[in-house]
Amino acid sequence: MACAVALLTAGCSADVTETGPQITARPDGVSIGIPVQVTVDGLPAGDQVRIWARTYDRQGQLWESSGEFVTDGVGQVDVSTAASTGGTYTGVDPHGLFWSMRLPDQKQAPYPLMDADDVVVLLGVDRAGATVARTTLRRVVREPSGRVLPVAEAGLVGDLYLPPGAGVWPGVLLLGGAEGGRPDPAYAALLASEGYVVFGLAYFGVPGLPDTLNRIPLEYGLTAARWLAERPEVAGDRVGLVGTAKGAEYALVLASTEPSRFAAVVAHVPSDLVWPGNGTTGTQMSSWTRAGADVPFLRASPARGASSADPSHPVRSADAYERAVAAASRWRLAVARIPVEQITAPVLFTSGDADGVWPSTTQAQRALESITKAGNPYGSALLDFPGAGHLVGGVPDLPTTRTAIPNGPVTIDAGGDPATTAAAVRDTFSATVELLRKAMPRGRG
Repeated sequence: MACAVALLTAGCSADVTETGPQITARPDGVSIGIPVQVTVDGLPAGDQVRIWARTYDRQGQLWESSGEFVTDGVGQVDVSTAASTGGTYTGVDPHGLFWSMRLPDQKQAPYPLMDADDVVVLLGVDRAGATVARTTLRRVVREPSGRVLPVAEAGLVGDLYLPPGAGVWPGVLLLGGAEGGRPDPAYAALLASEGYVVFGLAYFGVPGLPDTLNRIPLEYGLTAARWLAERPEVAGDRVGLVGTAKGAEYALVLASTEPSRFAAVVAHVPSDLVWPGNGTTGTQMSSWTRAGADVPFLRASPARGASSADPSHPVRSADAYERAVAAASRWRLAVARIPVEQITAPVLFTSGDADGVWPSTTQAQRALESITKAGNPYGSALLDFPGAGHLVGGVPDLPTTRTAIPNGPVTIDAGGDPATTAAAVRDTFSATVELLRKAMPRGRG
């Protein structure tokens, strides 16, 4: 990322002039969660221009986007209010240049997309096929004085993200999904910048932990929550819990098992049922164990097309989960159900009804219904986004155009409309921070 930042910065400064066409992006150097305004000035009225944006991902690959605009009566384009008539997005969308960035078709998107470094975007305006102005915009993911501490103690593996300064803050345990490894560092750093000590916990797929998502002990996650609460930087004895996809499933099982440990739970695209892990033996087994015994699970149906293992044809696996539920007896569904009504904290569920990985909307609705029927008084809620896909949780204003997710020998279709998914990410991030602020004890910086 450092080289990419240098290239972007070096490539723009010589082309910006104080007279003639100019492109401006502000506010610069603030959190990526804060909306920005991009404007172009100094052009003839009624002129046709192309405004473009470029940035690099964590593998150094270049992402690009563009919009086609007509300048107004004073020769200006305000991307916040002007409609794009072409390029990578159309219509009025202040965030369009950011979420609509894309790679060349033959390239693969890394997961996670960004590290915890700042996202530096090069912006430019083309007129008659020539670039007439450029600028850069730095969007902050991790506060400059924040710290990241690798964790390898008490049998735990992960990273501890600390807000700037010395003090105590609420703690948040962050769990990634079936991709394994350490959770998204950009999401962890951004949550920490909001005033939380974030423990990004790996639970498989790194040295010292299981290779595959099979029979992960619940005790491991509960130990992580206890370890986090006992840190000197953490206020209070209850922590927040944020999980995505399989990490949301894990989060709901953890919070149902030891409710007193958690003050708030955020479950992005969750499941209300325990599903099998993703081992390579072909034998389905539980993702989780409790006291050494398998947590009961519902057997999954095979996804149509999964046997082809052709990365150019992503598989929609959500249908397989739906078929498995439809074929299961009431007893099997009851045994595999996560008892979310035992959670003694507010739960925020987020989902997209075009989720191609699994039916997160239906699963989240069933979970919320269980909580509601039990009379849970803690203010649990569901944010569901019609037309959005699987990737509705995480860092706002990153590209949502690549919906194919590598998963072992196959590629899974995350589903959803990129613009709708991008809007959902912005809403879920705001809602996540709002829930944590309401539920968590405030620290002192």
